[in-house]
Amino acid sequence: MTLAANPFDLLPTNLFNLFSTQGYANLQRHYMAILLRIYALAEFNRFGLAREVVLAEIVDYLKIEGTLAEVAAQADSEIPSQSGAAGESIRTHTAPLTGQQSENDYAAYLLRRLDETGWIEREQHTDYSETIVLPDYAFALLEAFRNIQEQKPHEFTGQLYTAHQLVTASQTNKDFSPSLAVTQAYENVRQVVRGLSELNHNIRRYIERATRGKDAAELLHLQFDDYAKTLGPTYHALKTSDHVSRYRQDIISQFQAWQLDGEWLDGAAEDMAMHSRLSPAQAGMEISHYLQFVVHQLESLDPLLEDIDHRHMQYLRTSLRQIRYQLVNADGSFKDRLASLAQGLASLKDEDLAELPDDAPAPRQHPVQEPDLHSYFTPPQRRAPFTPVEVVAHVLYPAELAEMHAATLQDVTQALSPGRVNRAVMSCFNGHKKLHLSELHPALLSDLHWLTTIIAYAHHPEVAYGLEMAEGEPVEVHSFRIAPFHLVKLTNGSS
Repeated sequence: MTLAANPFDLLPTNLFNLFSTQGYANLQRHYMAILLRIYALAEFNRFGLAREVVLAEIVDYLKIEGTLAEVAAQADSEIPSQSGAAGESIRTHTAPLTGQQSENDYAAYLLRRLDETGWIEREQHTDYSETIVLPDYAFALLEAFRNIQEQKPHEFTGQLYTAHQLVTASQTNKDFSPSLAVTQAYENVRQVVRGLSELNHNIRRYIERATRGKDAAELLHLQFDDYAKTLGPTYHALKTSDHVSRYRQDIISQFQAWQLDGEWLDGAAEDMAMHSRLSPAQAGMEISHYLQFVVHQLESLDPLLEDIDHRHMQYLRTSLRQIRYQLVNADGSFKDRLASLAQGLASLKDEDLAELPDDAPAPRQHPVQEPDLHSYFTPPQRRAPFTPVEVVAHVLYPAELAEMHAATLQDVTQALSPGRVNRAVMSCFNGHKKLHLSELHPALLSDLHWLTTIIAYAHHPEVAYGLEMAEGEPVEVHSFRIAPFHLVKLTNGSS
């Protein structure tokens, strides 16, 4: 197996120097905003961006209040520091005859910085016009930065629904590519599991932020503005419309059936090898990996979902407890309010005022009752540990064990007695002497308990049928493969 290349071996060496915090001014936020604007222009542009268009976009950003001053301070501090012919060239190129820098000059300075660090590339044509293009790594990085900026709630329904539709289409449409169904379903399930892990980690991050001793205003902003808009819709949709159980079982059942179907696996491997550079053997291993990954991830989602529920409730309890404690803490804000109120009343008394001033709060319509022991907030106290009562198991004697075994066996035989099983099997012969496994009634064939009982009673003296092994491929019953056999109607008690 070949090792994957390190991304820093493929990226320009000074790519992230653009966001360094060292220097006269801190401009990384302005560089990021300008890059996102250029990315928005270049995302659906087929022929590159004209230099004048990019400069006009940067100038439009510099018109934001305070931005031009910060950029000018950084640019003016760097240009004089250049020495020799290079510094003279920069000053000649950027400064007009008046000696004052214009918005276009500072925009050109920012564009050169983006070019020097590798975020953009400039192509010059024969007519001396210039085109700005974004490298492939810049597209990938800026797309990630834009996702962070937008903070859109993650949606799971579209991905699981797409995987479900791919699996369904591959069953109904014989011309549908099996390798495409598995590959795309794998990618969608991978995104779902990644999104759930991301949601779980972010709820943990919000819990830590809520317990860092923030004041009431910050906690209220965290609770109702930040968390409610960023993770609230995602969690609500996950428990309602985006619930994974709507499509999970169908996908698992079909993928498990494909894992047991050798003919289908060979066909899917050949199809993948035809559309890729893999050999049939490598494609088969890839298909098996995809099937195993999807089944394993979907079957093991319940602990992750339970952890997400637990962390969500933990965050709500923690943040609300912190908010309530900050607002009505007896040692803090409430005590300060009583002290300020007493000082205000004392100052009024010193001024010989017998009545409250006009700007004082009006009397309440409902009288306030006297405070009691339950009027103040008390921190939650730890409960005493739960000590369960010791369970005493009675010792059973051999005679009692034998009696219980006989009673259990009687219940089982009464539920599926030989006579009842014999009647069910004989009703399937329809005048024939032999009955293949696949010709059993669908209700009997789909019930594994009934099917194993029919096989076990084939040698019972009270039934009128026997069992003979048959040649052919195993019969698939749900996720099981059963060796073929015939049920034979007995004549005069012999097979």
